[in-house]
Formats: sequence, C-alpha cells, structure tokens
Amino acid sequence: MIKNYKNAKSRRAHETGNPRGFKGLDSARAIKVLDILDAANSIDQLPKLASYRVHKLSGDRAGQWSVTVNLPWVVCFTPDGTGGWLDVEIADYHKG
Repeated sequence: MIKNYKNAKSRRAHETGNPRGFKGLDSARAIKVLDILDAANSIDQLPKLASYRVHKLSGDRAGQWSVTVNLPWVVCFTPDGTGGWLDVEIADYHKG
C-alpha cells in the first residue's frame, strides 16, 4: 500500500492516470506499476518478472527500491517497516 508520495507530480500521475511532465514515460505501464505497489505490502508481493527489474538501490538512494517502467523511467520507493511504501516517486535517477 502506498502511504505517501515523494512529490505531487507522481501522486497526480497515479490519481489521474495522466503523467504529464514525464517526457517519454509509458503512462499505462507507470500506472500499472503504481497500482501493483498500492496492492502490495512487502517486497515479496511484488512481481518476480525480469521485465519489472525490482531491485534495491545503493549510493545516495540506499534504502530505496526501484521498479522499471520503461527506461530511463522507474518508480522508486522506500519500504515502510510496518508494511507498505513511503516516498513513492516516478523518477529518472540516472540523469545527472
């Protein structure tokens, strides 16, 4: 379950289904990834399919996880210790 979003732009994209401002983002897949996160409470409940590339991040994003939408776009989030996700955001964290 998504407990909060890191920014209003990501929240608005999920709530309206219109990811305006994310150039090149596959909007249907982004909404699907956000819906999957909203329905899950733990990493174990996320898809194991390689196309989602669920993985733990490191460096300045240590503690966060990522699910691929379409490169370079991903959905990043931090697992909440009680179940669910914090600071959910659509991001291109590879951008310098």
